[in-house]
Amino acid sequence: MSKKKDNLPTPFNDLPIADFLKSIDGFFQDAFRNFNFASGFPVHQYETNNQYIIEAQLPGIKKEQINLDIYSNHIKISVENSEIIEEKNEINNSFKSSKSFHKAQRVIMVPFTISVRDVKASFRDGLLKITIPNKKRTIEIE
Repeated sequence: MSKKKDNLPTPFNDLPIADFLKSIDGFFQDAFRNFNFASGFPVHQYETNNQYIIEAQLPGIKKEQINLDIYSNHIKISVENSEIIEEKNEINNSFKSSKSFHKAQRVIMVPFTISVRDVKASFRDGLLKITIPNKKRTIEIE
């Protein structure tokens, strides 16, 4: 019975076909596993009587990859990912290393100046939720 290498069917075990198929497989696995940094991420904003709420959908992202910065009446949401992938093949006596860095960001403007101490942010199940007390004042006209 023939042996399998890297779970590929027997006819595909010969190099360079095996490495080629493995790289294609890795490409599609990474494409669907990772967050799509190229297209950004969806942001939904709305206000209630008491709060201004910003929600960003960040599936597959970890809390440590998210940065929030406040500038006057703007909030910048940044998501960063860096990876170092190393593969060592002792059979072929080869070593492959690849590094990647991705960053996506959105800047959201709110209709009032933001106080850093008033902003609250939570991240659960891929949803970043930022709440800011609504500082809207209604002026009565005489």
